[in-house]
Amino acid sequence: MTKKGKTEIQTLIYRYSGPRANIGYTFEPLRYGDTDEPKLEEMIFIYADDFDIVLSVLKSKYPLVDPDTGETYEAFDACWDNPIQASVWHEILTELDAWPAKEPELRIFIDSFTAWVRAHLKQADGIIVTGNL
Repeated sequence: MTKKGKTEIQTLIYRYSGPRANIGYTFEPLRYGDTDEPKLEEMIFIYADDFDIVLSVLKSKYPLVDPDTGETYEAFDACWDNPIQASVWHEILTELDAWPAKEPELRIFIDSFTAWVRAHLKQADGIIVTGNL
């Protein structure tokens, strides 16, 4: 992970080397009933080019029901918020841990991502993935 500054969201990079303002996904802790916005240092950003592996695992978990609102999400939305509860994240983490990464850099990327998710799930009800497509 690279941290650009205290006022910016951390960016997790696997291969992406394009412009900083590109399409991608922000991850932030989901806390039901909490009205406070997550702090920037609690979030990470992954460029769309580096998100393919995680996205394939996420998509396989849909449709999902938000236990807080009862709303059903039929598919992952690349343009909006995707609240994913902790129990689903644990399934995703299991799959990513077993992902057959042939390149050491990919394994480091996946392990960095799963470590971030695990650390935040200790104090959150899930993780929200927000796309900016």
